[in-house]
Amino acid sequence: MGTLLFVGSCTEESIPTPPTEPADWYGYSDVRIPIEQFQLQPHTDVVMSTVLGGELTITLGSNPTTGYQWSEDAEISDETIIQQVSHEFVGPDTDVPGTPGEEVWVFKALERGTVTILLEYSRSWTGAGLWAVNITATIK
Repeated sequence: MGTLLFVGSCTEESIPTPPTEPADWYGYSDVRIPIEQFQLQPHTDVVMSTVLGGELTITLGSNPTTGYQWSEDAEISDETIIQQVSHEFVGPDTDVPGTPGEEVWVFKALERGTVTILLEYSRSWTGAGLWAVNITATIK
């Protein structure tokens, strides 16, 4: 199982610039994308894989105090191959108002094949997504 972490620092002289291409992750069964990454790259493509009967876990930075939230249920292209089994918000380890937390989805592999999973970050009253994660999941 792999876990992705982004580590970096920013000084006045090295202000980060958004990437010109989507960020990609390949072959992981556990992916974590912090909220700071979405501020630089709002649309992200992820490639994940697991074995039949295995699970995929994706953790995305989230700050519901802004009025935005990730979709409760993922859009799955073929629910006979993979099924969402849980989704939960995990709050920050601080009481400071406005501090972001994370949302965690777990998917169960039911059949061999490849599916796409879409998660969008939006305000319910606007309908338009601010951020999106497109996952291509292969079950071996």
